[in-house]
Amino acid sequence: MMPNKTYELRNLYFQQSQYPAKQTEPTYPLLLQWPKKGYFEKFKPDADLLQKALSPLEKTTTYSVADQVFGNQKQLEYLGLKHSANLFYERCNLHKQHIQDIDHTHLKVQEKLFGVKINNSPDKARRLSNLESQLLQLESQRRDEELAFWKDTVELREKLFKSASDYKAIRNRYSIFSDVEAKYGN
Repeated sequence: MMPNKTYELRNLYFQQSQYPAKQTEPTYPLLLQWPKKGYFEKFKPDADLLQKALSPLEKTTTYSVADQVFGNQKQLEYLGLKHSANLFYERCNLHKQHIQDIDHTHLKVQEKLFGVKINNSPDKARRLSNLESQLLQLESQRRDEELAFWKDTVELREKLFKSASDYKAIRNRYSIFSDVEAKYGN
């Protein structure tokens, strides 16, 4: 029997690798420890942002005056902007999924409707009526979803643009302060 060279090489690689074979997960404070499976996985980006917002600033000796004055506020504004963007992204994904579900169901009902139209059966009229009413309900659901998406995203878009303008304002103040500091020295 011949030895399996690929298996031996793979084992040798993992024995000598500087990288761990098993990925380690970041530790979160008790507030952010959620079940590993389920819907809470959708909140991971926000949990990471919250972790960054709650963590203290790193202490280094090379902080400029601009960093000391505006650094924390700039970081928090950026995290708020990313949070708003995450909320908007999640609502857009939910809308896309709802529309795809409605379209899929619509296609299935249309297939059934076609089958009923080409086949003669004693209850053809009743079945046609039921399937056509289902199509009308699906079209109504699609309109309702579009309207709900618009209503939900109006507030999210306003919050997103407010966060973006706040972040831009603090970034501009930070930049002006840094330029003055660089020009006139420490």
